[in-house]
Amino acid sequence: MKKVIVVLVVLFIGILFAGCTSQQAPAATPAPTAVPTVVATPVPTAIPTPVVTSNVTANTTANVTANVTVVPVIPTPKPVVVTFTSSLTITPPIATLYVPVNTTVAWFNADPYKPHGIQSADSVTAKYFGTVVIPYHKFFNVTFSKAGTYQYATVFQPVASGKIIVK
Repeated sequence: MKKVIVVLVVLFIGILFAGCTSQQAPAATPAPTAVPTVVATPVPTAIPTPVVTSNVTANTTANVTANVTVVPVIPTPKPVVVTFTSSLTITPPIATLYVPVNTTVAWFNADPYKPHGIQSADSVTAKYFGTVVIPYHKFFNVTFSKAGTYQYATVFQPVASGKIIVK
C-alpha cells in the first residue's frame, strides 16, 4: 500500500511540475480595423402630379391668348361583392345588380362546407365567363367593360338566377 501511495505522490508531483513550467504565450495578433464604407443615401423623388398644359402666344400689343387643356381624372368604380354563405343564401340577393361600366363584380365563397359557382346563361355573358367553380374562401372577379345585360345562374346549390345590368 505504501508503494501505491508513493507512486501516486510521484505522479501528482510530476503532473504539477509539467503544468507549472513556463511557456511563452503566443503573440497576440492585432485585431483588424474597420474600413469605413461609403453608402449612397437615396434622394427622395417628387410624387407625380396631374399636368395642366397650356399654349400661350403673345403679340407685341400685349394681347395674350391662352389655350388650356385639363386632363380629367375618371375614378374607378368600387367593386361589388356577391357572397355565397353556408346557409345557402347569397348576399346581396342576386336578382339584379346595377353597376357602372368598368365595375368589377367579385363572387366570394364563404361556405366552408362546399364549393359554389356561377354559370353564364347566354352568349353575351359567356364572353366574360362560362362555368366557374369557386373554392372555399376564394374570389372570382369579372370587370364588365361594356354596357349591357349579363345573365347567370348559380351552381352547386339551389338554382338561383342573377342579372347584372351595366350602364
